[in-house]
Amino acid sequence: MRIALAACLVGAGLLPGLATSVQPNGPWITDKQNVSLEAFMSNQQLYDQLSAMSRRFPDALRLEQAGSSNEGRPIWLARLGNADKPAVMIITQQHGNEPHGTEAAVNLIQRLASGGALSRRVLDNLQVLIVPRVNPDGAERFSRGNMDFSAPQTSADCLRDDGTLDPAKLDQRLGANVTAYTLADGQRRWSYDINRYHWTDWSESTQIRCNPGLAGERHFNPGQNPVPEAVAVRGIYDRYRPIWLVDVHNQNPAVVLDDVDPEVNRPGRQVTGSITWPTHPEVAPEAVALSKQLAIVMKQRSLQLGFMEITNYYHEHPNGDVRRGGGDPGIARNAYGLLGTERLAAGETGPLGGSVLMEIGGLNSRGQKSVGMLRNNVREMLEAVLVATADGSLMAIDPAEADRLLPPGQESDKPLSNPHE
Repeated sequence: MRIALAACLVGAGLLPGLATSVQPNGPWITDKQNVSLEAFMSNQQLYDQLSAMSRRFPDALRLEQAGSSNEGRPIWLARLGNADKPAVMIITQQHGNEPHGTEAAVNLIQRLASGGALSRRVLDNLQVLIVPRVNPDGAERFSRGNMDFSAPQTSADCLRDDGTLDPAKLDQRLGANVTAYTLADGQRRWSYDINRYHWTDWSESTQIRCNPGLAGERHFNPGQNPVPEAVAVRGIYDRYRPIWLVDVHNQNPAVVLDDVDPEVNRPGRQVTGSITWPTHPEVAPEAVALSKQLAIVMKQRSLQLGFMEITNYYHEHPNGDVRRGGGDPGIARNAYGLLGTERLAAGETGPLGGSVLMEIGGLNSRGQKSVGMLRNNVREMLEAVLVATADGSLMAIDPAEADRLLPPGQESDKPLSNPHE
């Protein structure tokens, strides 16, 4: 893949109010630096690697096409282990411009399929489901959205503060969550943000409720989610019924707060990644607890390695505002917690309903020199939760520790300057 990230993504100088002395913590991008994407797999390279591994390790790895993208590209599922074991699920690159999780997922698939000690510890007890690239169309153009330019223009919400519908805002053909893309000629187009379309019941989604008179149109049909990538992920979940799901993304630049417990994070360091769990109020406490246990295992692994700064995925801005992971029921982190809640309510025995968002630093703060490091960071944390689930140690963890071990970071609206300079 030969694409350059525009130098305009790089900022100069820290915003006022950030940690007073930001410390070096791995490679930092420099002013006016072009960031190469050659280290990341194209769609063809991804398929070639997955296909080669499935041929080399046919007893351990089954490669399945779980669905097709808006433009018809395959969405691949790597299935490892025995179908009679409890399933767990990992998805990456819902946003096409967030590629590090895909690299980690392919590395993890290889390690699990190859039959070493890790493979035996995990696959003797679990079935592992990995979707290494949910958004192949966005990946093709290094774009957040799914490139469905027929999607409704702009986002809109017709709900009043009390949850009732505002009649003046109905049937405006506006989407619930779409993201902009600028064409080469400067024109703006809109496509779907896949990670807002995992509703447990699509007919109850904001997009449908806000357009009740347009049910005959594709994007507003209450019987069919118009985002095929989200449909593919949901199809895997419904078929294999995993006990937990981890969703890997990239995040914006952030630093560790000055007043943090130094045994948890090093003050002033650049945040390596962030983790959080469902925040929708209707997710069952058991599902939230399992999600926090998963988050703690990831954090503990980062502390063992000693060079990662992992915080909670909510951030204090320089002006004092707090940005939290939202409670939107269409976000995968919430949706799969809600689906687990439904399963618990139906009498299915736990543990289940775990749902975790893992965000790792991206190209706009780390540059291409950190691709290998960040890939390994993700893989190490994923391996840790697989092992803890397989050997049962996960369930011995006190979920209340999550809030202590995962404090917020402080987010910058611009890439952070290089403290080496």
